[in-house]
Amino acid sequence: MCSESILENIRAPLFEMRCLPFPVRERHRKDRSPVKALITVPPAFAHLNPVIPLAGALQGAGHEVRIATHPEMAKTVQELGFSAVPVGTPGFGRVATPGRDELYVDVLAALTPEITESGIGRIPAKPVFDTFAQYCSLEPLTPGGRAMVTDLVEFARTWRPDLVLWDTVSFPGAVAARACGAAHARMVWGKDDYGWTRLQLAAREQPDPMARMVQPVLAHFGLEYDDELLLGQWVLDNFPAIGLRVPLDLRYLHTRPVPFNGSAVVPEWLHRDPGRRRVALSLGAGMRNFFPDASVVGLDMLFAAAEDLDVEMVATLDETQLRSVRRIPEHVRTIDYLPLNLLLPTCSAIVHHGGGGTFGAAVAHRVPQLVWPEKSQYYDDIAGYVERSGAGLVVDRSRPSHDVVRKLLARVLDEPAFREGTGALYRAMLTVPSPTDVVPTIEGLTAQYRGHATAWR
Repeated sequence: MCSESILENIRAPLFEMRCLPFPVRERHRKDRSPVKALITVPPAFAHLNPVIPLAGALQGAGHEVRIATHPEMAKTVQELGFSAVPVGTPGFGRVATPGRDELYVDVLAALTPEITESGIGRIPAKPVFDTFAQYCSLEPLTPGGRAMVTDLVEFARTWRPDLVLWDTVSFPGAVAARACGAAHARMVWGKDDYGWTRLQLAAREQPDPMARMVQPVLAHFGLEYDDELLLGQWVLDNFPAIGLRVPLDLRYLHTRPVPFNGSAVVPEWLHRDPGRRRVALSLGAGMRNFFPDASVVGLDMLFAAAEDLDVEMVATLDETQLRSVRRIPEHVRTIDYLPLNLLLPTCSAIVHHGGGGTFGAAVAHRVPQLVWPEKSQYYDDIAGYVERSGAGLVVDRSRPSHDVVRKLLARVLDEPAFREGTGALYRAMLTVPSPTDVVPTIEGLTAQYRGHATAWR
């Protein structure tokens, strides 16, 4: 498929969805006052990094921005130039939470017939419900601590934000917004399976297991339930694989993902000519944070392929991820961490696990991709999208071999079609408004929804 055909196929579904009208910049600029914006994210780089460009755009437009997360991420937020609000006590993802397994089983039982009959796909991964169940509890994650929702509501009632932007798994953001009368929006960084799940459950006549779980939290703060508290008054969609967006009957504001992978001191070797083509290797921030020992990517095969093809491979892996590697060839440079937005401009290709953030960074820098997907439908979706779009190739994780991996990497490096394919994805991404472009729309939506609870149904 030629690159222009790819661009048209990607662009078409983007504007068929129910998107919010995108106003001219001046519409919300007249006589406007600064907005106090509270952004809530779980303590994970894969969730924090995507919000930084938007937070910067809001702050650059004169608005007050606070980023609320667990205490272990607060210093990182501060180092990135934003005011951090520590909420809850550490322990995210490390302790059992009563009800989370039951929630997942209940939702699975409720949705299985619809999934089978509709062919839409699957419900969100179990970790989404694990997180939801943890955050829907008034019990702290560690003994003697405080629940995230308790601290967040207390801060919101004191600071009184005009707008709360909450990560799609950070349900307490919606509670805090309702408790202080702020407008609020759910932020999406991937395929909106969560939104689809919520709509399916809300349409059923049977009891909704997710709504049932949040009732004690809402009652504690004197709030009443409606679907808006689990869906947002509107949805800010930053998913880089725009051709994979799920067309749902929700109010979406699409914004272009501007890759941000953290900050670092630029190493002196980075911009020196290595004398051979350079290939990046990344397994993503999410895998590093939560599943450092669980990767199915064959590092030994990839390192051997780099040696055979006479390329320099820069592997951004930590000690835990490298623990199983038998030998690191001379052609492989390992570095604990280097932001992709620094590394990729010097690369001819990237090998990665199928994460959305890594994919988005590769497209933004127009770098062809070899995807070795981790075991998850989410990663398989990204991998399939890369291959269908002509932006790269996919390793079949069920039967990899050194010879196959070497040939796939050689093709991604040598065949111009893959650079053309990723160029088409890049041009499609440019059709989506940037974070700076959507600030006036966010201002208008904040004014529209502040102080109003508008249920979806």
